[in-house]
Amino acid sequence: MPRIYTSLFCKPRLFFVGFLSLLIAFLLQTNAATAHELRPSILDLGIVEDAPDQLTITLRFSGEAFLADIDLSSVSNTDDSASSRLYDELRAVPAAVLAERLTSSFAALAGRVSVMSAGRPLSLELQAVDVAEMADLTLARDTTLTLAGGLPKAGEAISVQWPPSMGALLIRQMGPGSDPEYSDYLPNGGTSQAFALNHAQTVPLTSVIGTYIHSGIIHIIPAGLDHILFVLGLLAFGLSGRGLMLQVSVFTVAHTMTLAAASLGLVTIPGSIVEPLIALSIAWIGIENIFRKSARVALSRVVVVFAFGLLHGLGFASVLADFGLPQSAYVVGLLSFNVGVEIGQLAIVVPIFFLLKAVKITPPQFRRGFQIPVSALISAVGMFWFVERVGLL
Repeated sequence: MPRIYTSLFCKPRLFFVGFLSLLIAFLLQTNAATAHELRPSILDLGIVEDAPDQLTITLRFSGEAFLADIDLSSVSNTDDSASSRLYDELRAVPAAVLAERLTSSFAALAGRVSVMSAGRPLSLELQAVDVAEMADLTLARDTTLTLAGGLPKAGEAISVQWPPSMGALLIRQMGPGSDPEYSDYLPNGGTSQAFALNHAQTVPLTSVIGTYIHSGIIHIIPAGLDHILFVLGLLAFGLSGRGLMLQVSVFTVAHTMTLAAASLGLVTIPGSIVEPLIALSIAWIGIENIFRKSARVALSRVVVVFAFGLLHGLGFASVLADFGLPQSAYVVGLLSFNVGVEIGQLAIVVPIFFLLKAVKITPPQFRRGFQIPVSALISAVGMFWFVERVGLL
């Protein structure tokens, strides 16, 4: 038997660590192709500024998933659907052609989605269909429908009915000259809470906390593969629990700072700059792990993790830009989202760390069986994403 296999099977701890590394590699490979999953649909409601008796609605959703009749409640990615081939074909269709097909299918969409008042659906007319041009077939593109209809009678609240088959829906209110504000979130479809279109609605605190914690978690698991890779890179630095806690704490403080600053509008950096830099941060962490000279978390490592945490906070802020934060519970929403992010991160690193500690591997076994292979894979994926995100692929 070759020496490498003899070594693995005669040393169960090393075999376990090698198996764990292979499992992580498999999961990363499986999810690397799905890093650009469909986002929740967003429905904005407001009053037409020069026609106060008119309701205006914009709906941003995946037109391709709707036309392909993909049940988004049963799959986590469109590739898992029996209609995935049709979905991919529709993504390659020119924007103008897809807009025509959606216009002709509006009656079917209106039969699934309703804006209700006093138990009756409001009559809505399709005003426009805007389909983004498809520059990159690896990315999902947005379709935006603009609808209009008469407002309900004064004092009557409205609600939104959304089918589970169309995935998650974020509902926001639009005030004249103001940013959209979170009103409700339907992760699995259903009927929203009833609300009046006054843009001064007080959202229940429990709803804000639950929604934003949930949003923070799903931004890490399963949607935040780049952030997962980064925290795995922190884990792969060494077996010291104190060192891991220091790195994760510094990363948390840093991304909390920029998340808050970006959410308050104090910092604005385009995603076209932030996303490639996040990819580079992932590659750097992996390379540093491989060529580290000491298992001790030095000051230079802390500074690097802090700087990269600032970058990742800007990435987290892009999610909140879609959600918006309720003015009545701005700080609570921001903190709840951050708590969700931390729960997602800890759900990744804590089980793996304790598994590694449970098998009582030696530092050399950890380095050969986990640190080097996992860090190499992290660096390779980070560099691939960097090249992809700067448009070289």
